[in-house]
Amino acid sequence: MWAGLGAGLAFYVAFGIVPTLANVAISFTDYSGLPGSPTSWTGLQNYSTLFVAQRPGFISSLYETLYFVVGVTVVQNTLALLLAHRLQHTGRTEALVRILAFIPIVLGVTVVGIIWLLLFQPDSSPAASLFGGIGVQSAFFGSGNLAMPLVITVQVWQNLGFSMLVFIGGLKTIPTDIYEAANIDGITPWGRFRRMTWPLLAPVVTVNVLLAVIGALTTYNLIYVLTDGDNGTNTLGIFAFNTAFNSATQDLGLGAAVSSVLLVVAVLVAVPLVALLKWRERRVLA
Repeated sequence: MWAGLGAGLAFYVAFGIVPTLANVAISFTDYSGLPGSPTSWTGLQNYSTLFVAQRPGFISSLYETLYFVVGVTVVQNTLALLLAHRLQHTGRTEALVRILAFIPIVLGVTVVGIIWLLLFQPDSSPAASLFGGIGVQSAFFGSGNLAMPLVITVQVWQNLGFSMLVFIGGLKTIPTDIYEAANIDGITPWGRFRRMTWPLLAPVVTVNVLLAVIGALTTYNLIYVLTDGDNGTNTLGIFAFNTAFNSATQDLGLGAAVSSVLLVVAVLVAVPLVALLKWRERRVLA
């Protein structure tokens, strides 16, 4: 057991802690990533560029990150709970739908992005034909109004199956006898959900909400494939990636600073959220 624990801890340190510390260290330099280019210690200059000089796109990326995280978390968990409630039984139809809902997770980000880009091409795609039939034309992922909702939709579609399975697992832990007693007492289905199912799912809700929030905060690859951060989809993750690796503005030091800001944002969001959700668990399960 100790050997396994030590191996897991070593893996976490090597691929979690060390890269994070290295990223923070790079954020205090002007490292460009270009071979042979000199690197010097710049202190807080990169952070001053972001917050004082207000690097173009940085402040707006904070708002777009909030929009993306809230949208993904609310929509993903709502749909996952509805599906889980409907598909918690073990019939053949339910099993097939669960498999279909889980498939996007194993497809990979690039495949998922290409599928949705093909579905929503402005000129010749199923979506363009459908909307064109009713006289509506749109650039879809190229539209400032639709790009972010569509990106949220794709993120939810890809991760919905996992959240659904977590909720199904939680639903199966609820004793059936309390529902039988509720039926005898004449409690409506909505009353059973509000007074029994929802409170007893509190630990599962905590897990799914946290996974959705952290997943949305750290997403950059899907946005890169779909929009490259254009049209109101420039979240902190994609902003950090483009700042560090875009051939025109490559600046790994500044990109590392954005990543460090994202880390701080994730901590500032996750810690109070965990405390709030744990408080809710204690209150509803008391």
